[in-house]
Amino acid sequence: MTFEPSPIPAHDAAPVEHNVASGSSESRFADVVSLAAGCMQTAGATLVACVNERHLALAAHGPGAACAQLSRDHLIVRTWGQHSPLLVLPDIHASARDNIHFYAGVALYSGSGRRLGTLAVHDHAPRPSPSPAQLDGLARLGRVASALLEQRSIERTSLIVAQAGQQARESVLITDSHGGIQWRNPAADQLFGNGLAGQSMQTLFPLRLQLDQQATRAWLAGQGDSNHQLRIVAQDGSLRLLDATRSSWKHGPDHGTTFVLYDITEAAHQRAELDRLAHYDPLTGLPNRNALLTALEAHPDWGVVLIGIDRFKWINDGLGHAIGDRVLQAFADRLQVKADDEQCVARMGGDVFACACADARLAPAEPNPDDDLLPSLIRHLQQPLRVRGHQVHAEVSLGVALREDVQGGGDLLACADLALYRAKSAGGHQHCRYRPSMRADALARRDLDLDLRRAFAQDEFELYYQPQVDLANGRICGAEALLRWRHPLRGIVPASEFIDLLTHSPLGTEVGAWVLQRACMDAAQWPDPSTSVSINLFPAQLGEDLVAQVQAALAAAGLSAERLELEITETIALTQDSAGAEALAVLRSQGVNLAFDDFGTGYASLSMLQRFRIDRVKIDRSFVSGMLGNEEDAAIVRWIVMLARALGLRVVAEGVEHLPQAEQLHTLGCDEAQGYLYAQALDSNSLLTRLHAQPPMSSGVARE
Repeated sequence: MTFEPSPIPAHDAAPVEHNVASGSSESRFADVVSLAAGCMQTAGATLVACVNERHLALAAHGPGAACAQLSRDHLIVRTWGQHSPLLVLPDIHASARDNIHFYAGVALYSGSGRRLGTLAVHDHAPRPSPSPAQLDGLARLGRVASALLEQRSIERTSLIVAQAGQQARESVLITDSHGGIQWRNPAADQLFGNGLAGQSMQTLFPLRLQLDQQATRAWLAGQGDSNHQLRIVAQDGSLRLLDATRSSWKHGPDHGTTFVLYDITEAAHQRAELDRLAHYDPLTGLPNRNALLTALEAHPDWGVVLIGIDRFKWINDGLGHAIGDRVLQAFADRLQVKADDEQCVARMGGDVFACACADARLAPAEPNPDDDLLPSLIRHLQQPLRVRGHQVHAEVSLGVALREDVQGGGDLLACADLALYRAKSAGGHQHCRYRPSMRADALARRDLDLDLRRAFAQDEFELYYQPQVDLANGRICGAEALLRWRHPLRGIVPASEFIDLLTHSPLGTEVGAWVLQRACMDAAQWPDPSTSVSINLFPAQLGEDLVAQVQAALAAAGLSAERLELEITETIALTQDSAGAEALAVLRSQGVNLAFDDFGTGYASLSMLQRFRIDRVKIDRSFVSGMLGNEEDAAIVRWIVMLARALGLRVVAEGVEHLPQAEQLHTLGCDEAQGYLYAQALDSNSLLTRLHAQPPMSSGVARE
C-alpha cells in the first residue's frame, strides 16, 4: 500500500559520500534510524543516500546492521523509484533473499526535486499495515533526515573550502560587515605577519603607498570593479605589488567581503625587464638595434659603422660559449669606454656591434692618425684579451656607411651591412666604406638567384658522379653525386659560383629533392647491385619532410635503401634542431647510410658523432693533399682512421690525386678513396660505361 503524508519541507542538499561524514553526523543519523525503528516497532531501520549512482547506507539499526554500499538487488535499491514519497510493503514473499518481509520507506528529496536518499524500516516477518500516526512519524523523521543530509553537505563543502583556502598560494582575507578581518589563511600570515585578526583592511594598505589613493579608498569600500592593484610593505620590508579580487559573502543576517590577493611583484618586474630588453641587449647591457634606429632617426647627420669580430665562431666554438659571451662583454665595455655623448654604441646581434655618430667623425676631411675615430677604435678593440685563463686575440672588420653616401634616404644600416660583408669577404681585419657599387653586387646576387630559379624550371641542372674506389681491390664501389649547371650561354657553370647561393636559398629544398630523385634513378641502372650512391644534403632538407622524400625517391627508382648514402657537413649538423636529427635516425633505421663529410675540419666533429649515428666519415681533401709532406696533416689522417675504426665506421678519403697517397691511406686502414687519381666527375652515361667495363676482382691498391 502507499500513503501520502503531509508535504515535506524542501531542503536543497548536495550529494554526500559515505567516507566524509563527521562524527557528529554519524551520531545523529544513528539517532534517526533508532527513532524510526522505535516509531514503527520494527527490528531494523536504514538511512540510505544516493551518491554518484551508488547507494550508501549511512546509518543502520538492528541485528547485523552495517553501513556499506548496497548491492543492486537489495530491496531498498530495487524499490528506489516506487516511493511517492512513501512506500509500504507489509507482506513480502518474493524478497526472502534480503530476509526482509516487511518494509516501509520514505523518499528524501531536495528543494529542487533531486532525490537524496531513503529512510526505511524493515522486519524479518510480515506485519500489519502501519497506522497513519506511525507513517506520519516516519515522514517527520524523513524531514529530519533531509535536514541532516543538507547539514552534512554544508559541513563537507565548508571543510573542502577551508582546506583549499589553507593550502592556497594566494592570500585570502575574510572581513565582516565593518571591515574587520575575521579569517585569513597561512599565505596571508606569511605576507602580512601574525596578528591580522580584527584588523581593518585600510590599515593593511596605507594610502600613501598606492598609485591612485582615491581609487584605492573607493575600492576598499566596495565600490568599482572587483579587481584592483594594491601596494604593501611586506613583513620583510620589501615593497610588494598585489593583484586583488573582491567578492561579497552573505550567510543569514551576517555579511562581509572576501579578498583574494595574488603577489604579482615578480611578474611586474619581468614585464619591466621585457620593456628594457626591447631597447637593450641583455648580454652586454648596450642599446640594441631598436635603440640605434631611434638615435639615427633623431640625428639625420649621423652615419654608422658596423663592427664584426672576425672568426668569432672559432672563439665561441673552440673555447666554449661562456668564453665567447665574455669576449662579447669585453668588446661592449671597450666600446662604452670610447663612446661620448655624441655617439650611440649598440649591439646588433651575434658578434656585430655598431657605433653611430656624425659623418665628419667617421670620415674626417683631414685625417689625423692620433684622433681619427675608426683607427683608434680598431686599435682599442683589438688589444689582446685575457678571459678566464685564455689569451684571446680578436680582430675586427668594419663596414662604414655615411649619410652622404646613402642617396635618397636609403637604409643606412643595410648599406653598412653590405660594407661589412665586403670587408669580411676580403679576408677580414679591415674596414670598408659603402659604395653604390656594393648595392649593384647585391642586386647581382639577387639576379643570380632568379637565374637559378629559371635554370631549375628549364631543366638546366645535371648530375655528375665522382667515383669512389675500394682501396683493397681498386674497384668502383660507389659514386658521389655532384650538381652541375649547364647554362645555355655560358656552358658548364663552376659549382663555386652558385652552390653557396643555392645552399642559402629556399630553392635549395626543391633542387635537393630533385637531386635525390635523379641520383636514385641513375644508381638503379648501375650493373653491380652493391654500388652505392652518395648525395650531399642541403641544410633546408633536414626536416620532417626528409623521410617522406627519401622513401618516395627510393620507391620510384626501385633502389634499396642500403645503396643510398646521405652526406651531411658539420655546418649543416650544427644548424639543425632535433627534427633533423630524428629524420636522419629514422632513415638510418630503414637502411639508409649516413656519412659525415669534411670530417676533422671543425671543432664539433666528435660531438656530431654522438648526436648523429652515422656509418662513414670522409677525410677532407685538405688533409689528404698534405699528408705526405706535412706531419700534422698525416697525424690528423691517422687519428681520423683510428677513431673511425674504434667506432666501427668506414672511412673514405677525398681528393686523392697521387698513387703514394692511396698506398699510404690503404696502409693506415682507410677503406675507400675518391679523387683525380681515379677519375674526374663523370656524367651519368660515362660512369655507366665505366661500371660495365670494370676489371675483375683483384687484391692490392689499384689505379683505374
